[in-house]
This record gives sequence, structure tokens and C-alpha cells, in this order.
Amino acid sequence: MKFIKLESRGGNYLVVAENVAWLRTAENGQTSVGIIGGQPLLVVGTIEEVAQKILDGAGSDDAPAAPAQAHAPQAAAPEPQAAAAPEPEAPVAHEPDSEPVEANTAPQPAPAPSPAAPVAPKRVAAAPPRQMKKGKTLAERVAAAAAAAR
Repeated sequence: MKFIKLESRGGNYLVVAENVAWLRTAENGQTSVGIIGGQPLLVVGTIEEVAQKILDGAGSDDAPAAPAQAHAPQAAAPEPQAAAAPEPEAPVAHEPDSEPVEANTAPQPAPAPSPAAPVAPKRVAAAPPRQMKKGKTLAERVAAAAAAAR
């Protein structure tokens, strides 16, 4: 896990290089860095500069690990696949041949699939929609409340 330092106008960010998901330049030239599981960070610099920092940060940790990976396959031999037990074959039931089978028969068409979920009928309104009550306007109610408070 390698941390990289990304500068912004308000401060600096320490970011895990492997957690960078995307880079974007907005129309106004600002560069944003997308972090996995986090919010985008507004950083200073062009996409090329920021990408170089990210690649340098991610690459420096991978360089020492590459030689170790090269020696690992030579040291460990792969285990043979014979260790797993073979699956038993399913027994075949022998049926008596009561009818001869024709070689050029067409397959039977599949039955039409039934719908997965029953379709609910449309709901019919039990009562007509309510009518708006003719009342006072908001200004009239405010004036009445002010008069009642005196």
C-alpha cells in the first residue's frame, strides 16, 4: 500500500495509489481525481502531472515485488490434478425398447410459458376525487391570525 501526496488549493491529500479510480478535467481546466469508495478530489495540476504522480506511487511498490514473483513459480511446483476424486457417472436406466425410434423426427414444440407473476387488475377508485374547499387565501389567514393575537 503506497500513499501519494496530491496537492489542492485548500490543502493536501494523502491517497492510496491503488484506490484511484479515474481522472477528469472539467471545462474550466480543474482536475478531479476519483477515489474508490470516496468523493472526487479537486487537485492542482494537469491530468498528465497527476497521472504521473499516481503511476510513480503505484509503480515504486511493484518494482521490488516483481523479482520475488519470478522466483515463486520455480520454487513451488504445481500439485497434480489427480488429487481430486473424479465425479461418478450417473447410472443409466435401461428401458425396454417398445417402439422403434425414427431418425428424422422433429422435436416437439415447447409449451407456451406461463406468466411469472399474475397481472393485477386496474384499481377502480371507490369514491370520486375530493373537491377543494373554498376557503380563505393565505393572506386572509395570516391577517385573521394577527387579529386574533391582539
